[in-house]
Amino acid sequence: MSTEGTYRQGQLDRNSFLAEIYNRYGRKLYSYAICTWKLEEDDAWDMIYKTLEKVTDSYKNYTFENEGKFASFLFRVFINNLRNQYRAHQKLPKNLVLNDNDGHEMPVNQEEIQPVNPKLAALNEELEKMEDWQRMLLLMRSEGWSYADISKYVSKPENQLKVYYQRLKEQLSKKLHERL
Repeated sequence: MSTEGTYRQGQLDRNSFLAEIYNRYGRKLYSYAICTWKLEEDDAWDMIYKTLEKVTDSYKNYTFENEGKFASFLFRVFINNLRNQYRAHQKLPKNLVLNDNDGHEMPVNQEEIQPVNPKLAALNEELEKMEDWQRMLLLMRSEGWSYADISKYVSKPENQLKVYYQRLKEQLSKKLHERL
């Protein structure tokens, strides 16, 4: 393994450079994926290979001051790949297993799960129709958050949130009574 900075080894062919960064960073990336992201071994290696190939194809487009900056670049690409994979696989599995009160497993098909209470289903539908800030205001206020704290998240003036909250509560109540 060369002591020269990885990012300066432009004279190496693609496969040699790929082997070089694999030898320098492969184990570190693997450890991070397994310990921090709790990936399976095969998934971790897939992400590492994908990252190393992407870095190999694109590192010449950038200028790095030192090996640390190159390592940061490689790690950032790896993190982005991990996040993309996480988002892609964030959905619940199609076949879910629930436990009843006695501890017995009950396999459930995800498509068959329906809300037990029709009032709860109506509430969820109405909340889904609202804008994000409206839904956040209603839910955060119902949990006892102060208007000052809520205003930081919804980007609305604190002094107007009380009025918005009252109007939204009335609208939601009216829509729910109409539906039921």
